[in-house]
Amino acid sequence: MQLENIDKTLFKKRLNRFQAALVVGLMVLSLLLSELYIALWGGEESNTMLNVAAVITALLLLAGVMNLLKDQPWMYEIRYVKQLKGELNRIYRASKKLEEALAADKPEAIIVKYFQLHGSKHLYQLEDNTLTMEEQNRQIAELDERIAALGMTVAVEDYSPQLLDRL
Repeated sequence: MQLENIDKTLFKKRLNRFQAALVVGLMVLSLLLSELYIALWGGEESNTMLNVAAVITALLLLAGVMNLLKDQPWMYEIRYVKQLKGELNRIYRASKKLEEALAADKPEAIIVKYFQLHGSKHLYQLEDNTLTMEEQNRQIAELDERIAALGMTVAVEDYSPQLLDRL
C-alpha cells in the first residue's frame, strides 16, 4: 500500500454523494419492501418482524449493489481511503508487537511506524481531522530524529504489508 495524492475536494464530493445515495436507497427500499411484505404476509397483528425483514433485505440488496459498483472509476478515491484505513487498522491491531520491535530498533518496525504516522497524517488531512495534527507532527519529528540517530533512511514507499508479519 502506497500513499497517493488524491483530490481532497473530489474525494469529499464523491463520498458525500455515495453516502447520501446509500441513505436514500436504504430508506426507499425499506419502505417499498415493507409495504410489499405487509401486503403479501401482513395481518391484523403487529408487522414489526416484516418491517425488520424489509430493512434486512434492503441492506443485503444495497450490499450487493455496492459490491457491483466498487470497481467503478468514480469509486477510486473512496476505495483508496477504505484500503488505507484498513491497512492502518491492521497496523494498530499489531501495535503490541510493533512497540516491542520498536524498542529493539528493528528496521521493519521503524518502517511500519513511519508508514503508520505518515498514513494517519495523510488520512487526517483528507478528512479534515486537524484536532490531533500537532501531536501527529510531533511524533513524526521524533521518529525522524530516531531514524537519523540510527543512520537509516526510510520512506513511505519502503512499507509493505509483509513487514508487519515479520515483527
